[in-house]
Amino acid sequence: MTKRTTIIMSILVVFLMAAFAGSILAGEAMTIVGVVNNDGQIVDDSGAIYEIGENSNSSAIAEKTGNKVEVVGMVEEDSGTKTIIIESFKVIE
Repeated sequence: MTKRTTIIMSILVVFLMAAFAGSILAGEAMTIVGVVNNDGQIVDDSGAIYEIGENSNSSAIAEKTGNKVEVVGMVEEDSGTKTIIIESFKVIE
């Protein structure tokens, strides 16, 4: 490889690492209150939609379609799509 090719490849690698690190490191624990819709998503009072990430709680909350729930978990955003990995949840009566 030429020196120029090596520099270009290095810049590309750094750029890709930064892009992927942003989506991985964007997660933060938070509490969300919203309704579980028919698509298996949580829609909060402001209309924000959260996909439900796969873990041991995902199937249990999917059974709560139409119910208002309070969920605690890690939220990650990638290309405008918010996904929550649910640590705990409860149905709000």
